[in-house]
Amino acid sequence: MIARNFADLTWPEVEALDPERTVLVLPVSATEQHGPHLPLSVDAEINRGILRQATAQMPGDLGARILPELVYGRSEEHQAFPGTLTIEPGRLAHVWHDIGRSLARAGLRKLVIFNSHGGQPQILDLAARRLRVERRMLVVQADWWRLAPPATVLPAGSLPEAELRHGIHAGAVETSMMLFLRPELVRRERFAEFASASAGWAASYRHLNALGPTPFAWMTQDLHPSGACGDPRLASAELGERLVSAAAEALVTLLRETADFPLENLRER
Repeated sequence: MIARNFADLTWPEVEALDPERTVLVLPVSATEQHGPHLPLSVDAEINRGILRQATAQMPGDLGARILPELVYGRSEEHQAFPGTLTIEPGRLAHVWHDIGRSLARAGLRKLVIFNSHGGQPQILDLAARRLRVERRMLVVQADWWRLAPPATVLPAGSLPEAELRHGIHAGAVETSMMLFLRPELVRRERFAEFASASAGWAASYRHLNALGPTPFAWMTQDLHPSGACGDPRLASAELGERLVSAAAEALVTLLRETADFPLENLRER
């Protein structure tokens, strides 16, 4: 049986990996507030849960290895709330770059950065581009909600359109996933409707908003004083299971495609 955890390998085993077929997966998340009803570990728990299911589904001929997870991220937007831990964006990009550079030194050039925190995709893009430029690596940015968009994964009508659009933090989607993955950590007695100010702004402005194609920089308290945005009362473990399963299946497909992608496609002039 293939050893999926990269850190379980010895250095000769790493040296023997096929650079063309081996895909390294770097799980990145955050430790930050998620309202009064969810723990600081939400992003990390979602990441682990999806990866756990994905690993169980991986065929034996898929050369994917899981790197040790990073549970600290860029969480500046949540820093007004106690418990949030955040790393300066430039420093975080350097950390991800240095991990990729270490893999490149070992001859490994395929990396999927699997992200479960909405506050850092832009930093992932910068780190990935730098590794392509400097190390000729194939670095794939995989955000779980883009692999498995809730609006397309969930049954029609299971959540209101406004919740899917504005319930971006500790709302029905994330609460559902936690009810499936770690129900003992969910404080159900603290459920309430944490209506995001972005929903009201959408009714008043055509383009200007915290979300959407022309966003402005916001802090979480701008959207709701509780630190949550959305309605966890709409959540269920059944919806969470659908989301986690869809994301796991999509991740396995992405890893297969990455393993099959010829490195010669990354050309030099």
